[in-house]
Amino acid sequence: MERYAGALEEVADGARQQERHYQLLSALQSLVKELPSSFQQRLSYTTLSDLALALLDGTVFEIVQGLLEIQHLTEKSLYNQRLRLQNEHRGARGQRDEVPPPPGRRLRAALGICAARLLPWECSEEVSKIDKIKGAETETAPFW
Repeated sequence: MERYAGALEEVADGARQQERHYQLLSALQSLVKELPSSFQQRLSYTTLSDLALALLDGTVFEIVQGLLEIQHLTEKSLYNQRLRLQNEHRGARGQRDEVPPPPGRRLRAALGICAARLLPWECSEEVSKIDKIKGAETETAPFW
């Protein structure tokens, strides 16, 4: 008796799958009707039926899920690569800032160093030395 019950379930399952196949096939046919006639001619009934069976099988959804996971991993990798390059760029910019300033900016740089490292009365002595140097630079600079 159990054998017959199992057979009945298989028949009912097959009937449900057949009904679902027809539903998918009719949905695909209605989608194809919206396409231009040149494309409609290329999609035969057999092709649409095979596509409906592939959708029923579930492998298409597994493939899409796998592709989605690959996309997420790729995006994560590219994001991490972008962050790494940004950090390298910031580091290179920081090293570039350590290069001594050009002659016109030496006074401002010296004053900044002076204010940070020396006591106020020592700083005034350094500023007077820098003024003397700056005066010498302007005297030797060509007049354009």
